[in-house]
Amino acid sequence: MRDFREQRMAELRNHFEEAQQNKIKGHGQYREITEQEFLPQVTSSKCVIVHYYHKDFERCKIVDMHLREIAKVHTEAKFLYLNAEKAPFFIQKLQIQVLPTIICFIDGIAVDRVVGFEDMGNRDDFPQIALTRRLIKTGAIKPLNKAEAGHIMIKKGKRNKDDDGSDDDEY
Repeated sequence: MRDFREQRMAELRNHFEEAQQNKIKGHGQYREITEQEFLPQVTSSKCVIVHYYHKDFERCKIVDMHLREIAKVHTEAKFLYLNAEKAPFFIQKLQIQVLPTIICFIDGIAVDRVVGFEDMGNRDDFPQIALTRRLIKTGAIKPLNKAEAGHIMIKKGKRNKDDDGSDDDEY
């Protein structure tokens, strides 16, 4: 019993130290960066999620709102956003053609991208859990509960039936 207790205390201590280090690196917040800050920021943390946006695009504002909330609870990753107009080099280098685009970096390497709203049902009113689950799928963040892990189906609003009779509100 004593060994188990000591092992558990060591795990908790390590988790706390990791959380503190992540906080120092800027995890737990959603920050705008410039093109010059891009490489140092992306390579300074294991998992980094970058939203490329345009200030006048409504869909970019929707993604921005969701990522701001996700960043508060998923401190294991660093969440950043970059104005596409002010970062032409990286827009070209990463071949970004549609905004909003979210690129997930692990150890400084782009491992996945979320382009537009395709993965969220092409709807402006998609629930935050849909984007959270999509980011979990990339491995950039970890599920915090059964809903985020996809073990619980989330319904939003009324049940809408498509012409073929299938529900379109499950995420």
